Amino acid sequence: MPKLFYYQEKKILKQVDKQESELNKFISENWSNLFPQLIFIASEFPLKGNVRSIGNKSGRIDILAYNPKTTRFVIFELKREYDRNITEQVADYRDYVEDNFADVYLKSTQIYNATLPKFQEMDLRQIEIVLIAKKFSLVQIEKIKKNKENNITLIKYFWFENDLIFIDYLNNDPDEERIENLNSQKVRLVKEIVNQDPDIYEIDRFFNLKQASKELFIDFYNWLKQRGEVTITPTQSYLKVIFGNHTFSAIGYAGKVGSKQVLQINTNIDLTNVSGLLVQDRVREGKKKKGSLAPERFEIRLRNKEELNLMLKSIQEKIF
Repeated sequence: MPKLFYYQEKKILKQVDKQESELNKFISENWSNLFPQLIFIASEFPLKGNVRSIGNKSGRIDILAYNPKTTRFVIFELKREYDRNITEQVADYRDYVEDNFADVYLKSTQIYNATLPKFQEMDLRQIEIVLIAKKFSLVQIEKIKKNKENNITLIKYFWFENDLIFIDYLNNDPDEERIENLNSQKVRLVKEIVNQDPDIYEIDRFFNLKQASKELFIDFYNWLKQRGEVTITPTQSYLKVIFGNHTFSAIGYAGKVGSKQVLQINTNIDLTNVSGLLVQDRVREGKKKKGSLAPERFEIRLRNKEELNLMLKSIQEKIF
């Protein structure tokens, strides 16, 4: 039996008995915190006609909700205590919703103003079930855990004084799914890094958040690789590229400098006479050689892919 220790008052809180209606009210009023993955439709959703298989009674779904991820209705059945017939009762409600799906859909959208997808986009084949009670039998737990459709969730609750409620998912815990998804993303990223071209990894790490710089440089890098062997070495201020007898240096910018470049390529290939390119010669007649972050003589300042293509075309004509 779980115990809840209240640190401020230095005592163990007592469990209290509440009516099903109070449990329903608490869940409905705190829905966005308790079940943020589901859309609340209605509490005490009425079902007309012969709903129960025993006694031909009408009935009410304690809480009706909608799961956007699976596009299914979700039936919540709440019990104050252990009830060995809880699964049979909710099965009757499930069968009723399946047999009267159109009526339930229209009532949900027109009377309760629930935001649902178009009728034809709903999953008519299955209804999900959430059972909330203080206790479930081992037989019930094992039976539901073996359910191949995995569309029934069991939740135990314990209500303590000071209106504190402890909720325990026995299966289908959404937090576990989020952790599993997060771990899957991490595994996928690790696999991508392992399988990645080591040069691409270095490029990605060097340019970091300068996405525009990285995209232009990768185009430059791929263009070179199609024509020969390329070696990349990152330094603190530039990415050194060796291609045959030629060297290049790449420096990333965010487009906020005066000339608005996003990538600077330094090279010893003279492209100063190429119209449409921003090229600066660091060697100036009668003046001291202009300083630069990279060693090559000419600085080519690229602002977009069109200028990159023009540079590549000019290099092609010069060295091939």
